Amino acid sequence: MLEEAELFYKASLDELAKARSEADAQKRSVLVRDAAEKAWNASVKAVEALLTAYGYDPEDIKTYKMKRDKLEELESKNPQVRDMNLSDRFAAREQKLHIRCFYDGECTAEWLEEELKKVKKLIDDVYSMLATQAASA
Repeated sequence: MLEEAELFYKASLDELAKARSEADAQKRSVLVRDAAEKAWNASVKAVEALLTAYGYDPEDIKTYKMKRDKLEELESKNPQVRDMNLSDRFAAREQKLHIRCFYDGECTAEWLEEELKKVKKLIDDVYSMLATQAASA
């Protein structure tokens, strides 16, 4: 699943590059919003990878709410996950990328570029936690 997160992240970068080269403002807006949704999916896949690696059943993390709840549960049990502040970061990506940008259209290519850095950091932090978990297993 973490590989899927990387694929969605790369797709969001590609979509953002297309948006930057689009002259038509309406088409550019659609491309930016699509890039944001791909970035949101990258965040979702990263969290799914983390939760399943820590033993959560995929059936128990199907919805965004289920993912948020299980991530908060994992934070309450695991200091490393808690210290990474993942539930807040995941909720922020949902609000900013999925709701504010994709649904509400309140974003620009420049704004999204900064948000994509946060998505990449989330993915990298999940990689780090999974490596630590594997080393201690």
